[in-house]
Amino acid sequence: MRGLRFVLVVLTLSVLFVGAVSAQSGDDSVVVIEVEGPLDQRSLDYVETSLAAESVHVFVVKIDSPGISSGNILRVFDAFENADAPVVAWIGPFGAEAFGGAAYLANFSDERFAAPGARVGYLEPVVQQGTQDLMSRWVEGMDEVAEKLLDTTIEITRTQETIPGFVDAVEPALGGLIISLDGATVTRGARTWELSTARTEVINGEEILVSSRNVVFVKAGLLDRFLHLSSRPGTAFLFLLMGLAFAAFEFYAAGRGLMAAVASVAILLSGYGLATLPIWWPSLVIVLVGIALLVWGFSQNRVDWRAILGTLLLLVAGLTFTTSRPAYPPVIWMVLLAVAASVTFIWYSLTTVVRGRFATPTVGREELLGQRCLAVSDLDPEGIVMVGAARWRATADRGVVIRSGAVAEVVGVTGLVLEVDPVGRGREEI
Repeated sequence: MRGLRFVLVVLTLSVLFVGAVSAQSGDDSVVVIEVEGPLDQRSLDYVETSLAAESVHVFVVKIDSPGISSGNILRVFDAFENADAPVVAWIGPFGAEAFGGAAYLANFSDERFAAPGARVGYLEPVVQQGTQDLMSRWVEGMDEVAEKLLDTTIEITRTQETIPGFVDAVEPALGGLIISLDGATVTRGARTWELSTARTEVINGEEILVSSRNVVFVKAGLLDRFLHLSSRPGTAFLFLLMGLAFAAFEFYAAGRGLMAAVASVAILLSGYGLATLPIWWPSLVIVLVGIALLVWGFSQNRVDWRAILGTLLLLVAGLTFTTSRPAYPPVIWMVLLAVAASVTFIWYSLTTVVRGRFATPTVGREELLGQRCLAVSDLDPEGIVMVGAARWRATADRGVVIRSGAVAEVVGVTGLVLEVDPVGRGREEI
């Protein structure tokens, strides 16, 4: 048993350490292209570009994806067919999935493997946003099993070790897969390759196979990975709520723009997800209404039916955010986390921060009435005034504009908003 463990450790280390072993039969590397998460056009471009690399002995496309959310997959298939080296697909590790267009990546590969526990299926739609009929280009596998995969999945198990057209054999680990390719012959059209990926070494008196080639892992660029953060429905929903909550904070706190910058980044990331994912657009309206109800209750400094209804609406929006179920199911814990964080921020953190910013130890609601203030922005009818050293959001009567620099008088307080009237020459009728 100890000898077997030692052999497995040696096999894994010999494969995963890039450049640890020099190739005996050539300098060409094994290039592993990682395909993970929902795929959009940028992800597909990354796969296409990676397959155009030269001086490669074999490409291994490592797949763990719920499918293609948007983009044109046909160019990627052309890249598979025109690659200068064999293309091997591995759906792994344990528990990996290849749904929709991601399953077709395996179908168009020259050789196909999967780890135990991997699932393949939900072949339609191929692309969640858009219609791309691939049946005319389906090279093989269109039998009863493949037809079953159109709307369900099959898991790789001991009794289901192959899926015609998608999984030819089971291989638990990537290192073992690369070594097992040694001596294999791959034919694509008029081209034939004989793979040489392993060699025999004697370790502690035992002959074992180790990798004979450098293994290079290829990943998408930094910008693509940054945008890919919001390519899942759960994270896109989270960034959307964060952006709206921070924007509400900036609006009521009348700050210097820090929260506005954070809100802009969060909304930018969420916007990328909204542009690439198959969004159920009524859920976006529900989000806006839910946030508006929470902010409305906050501005009145109350916790009432608006808080309850706003929270429920956000939960409904999170659970119905996309139309791509069951391939992209809602992640319930992430929806609950996003809603809880937003409600907590608006009703507790935001209230505490704004009160601490606007209030002073000696000025209360009654003391504010009748005090003079200085308009630091035009009030038309809303704007910002200074009461002593504190900045307040204020509103003037409808039909009256108070210009910046004018003196006004506090005549009322509604929640955290002052009601002011102009004093002297600061008044301008509309």
